[in-house]
Amino acid sequence: MVTLAHCQALDARDPLAFLHASFAKPQEDTIYLDGNSVGAMPADAPDRVHALLTQGWRDARRRGWSYFDWLEKPWLLGQALSHLLGARPHDVIFSDNTSVNLFKLLAYAWKINPQRPVIVSERYNFPTDIYIAQGLAHFLDGQAQLRLIDHPDELSAALGPDVGVVYLSHVDYRSSYRWPMRQTSQAVNACGALVFWDLSHAAGAIPVELQADGADFAVGCGYKYLCGGPGAPAWLYVHPHHQEKDWPVIAGWMGHEDIFAFAPNYAPSAGVRRHLTGSPSILANQAMSAAADLWKQVKPADLGWKHQSLSELLVDLLRERCAHLGVTVTSPLDYAQRGGHLTFRHPGAGSVTEALLALGVVSSFRKPDSIRFGLSPLYLSHADIWTAVDRLVQVLETKVWKEPRFAKVSV
Repeated sequence: MVTLAHCQALDARDPLAFLHASFAKPQEDTIYLDGNSVGAMPADAPDRVHALLTQGWRDARRRGWSYFDWLEKPWLLGQALSHLLGARPHDVIFSDNTSVNLFKLLAYAWKINPQRPVIVSERYNFPTDIYIAQGLAHFLDGQAQLRLIDHPDELSAALGPDVGVVYLSHVDYRSSYRWPMRQTSQAVNACGALVFWDLSHAAGAIPVELQADGADFAVGCGYKYLCGGPGAPAWLYVHPHHQEKDWPVIAGWMGHEDIFAFAPNYAPSAGVRRHLTGSPSILANQAMSAAADLWKQVKPADLGWKHQSLSELLVDLLRERCAHLGVTVTSPLDYAQRGGHLTFRHPGAGSVTEALLALGVVSSFRKPDSIRFGLSPLYLSHADIWTAVDRLVQVLETKVWKEPRFAKVSV
């Protein structure tokens, strides 16, 4: 049986334990298992933002563009995170939000493969992903066609000479199923198509090898496991082979080869920078930089060990202590097929989630009966996982979740 002492022994081996103190401690005694929604705040983020507000906005104002690294931040943030993504430092930039980056790169990928009009995606992909694809097909008035699959096993049959782009979430936001990136990319490229990954539920939780695994394009958000704060900028990646095949879809000022030439005609910047659009989100980038400086210290191997250890511990505890109480793990049991969070099912999932909140455990509910525990390797401990499951057992054994006060489920 898994004991608290066993969890504490694992914590003694944690290669990322030195970073725990780098995150702000919440005022309430709470275990946050919501890294798949909003990550923890780096302790110095408020000071960084305050310095920008006072030294940058209040005092420097226009001069801030010259005095500070505001214009270079999208590039610097990408460099800080690139090693966790398996990308070269100059192949990743932070820009806009996930939806905008999805549109920019999906349209770009479709345009550079013009003889193949079909985009293949998952019918139950994350809503914004599928909406972007539907919107692009609508905008192109039938030139782009969307072909949807219901299950990963259907991908091979969906591939054909008319497929130009395969557009997938690396990790399913419900079950946490993780697509095998290398095998999938190889299969897609072998049929002459390009592969585009959304890594929002992977980056910052599990190490990724974008270039080695053959990803043509990728995007991800900054506010989940990457801990950039609510509304943090998103990031995008373009494989070196594709960076200068065409203009970006949005030919913005910051993507020009010489932004202060104020030239009357657009000329794209070299490399991935051409996908920058308008002025950077200075305040959001400043908050994101607090997390980026922490990520610089993280080795991908350590991230991988820690997340796998937390995830496998949680599976063991749920099956050992909660199975007889109606809990069923619905994420893949093979760790290689799991992403950042772990999902389990219970008939009263919504109310159970609310009862856990009352006991200081923050998780998330997905209809009709699923609970997600987001596992952030940088600030969660193995003891945290043990305590969270112990409180879950209390909720289920006492059946407190059936009380009327837990009937209304929050977002």
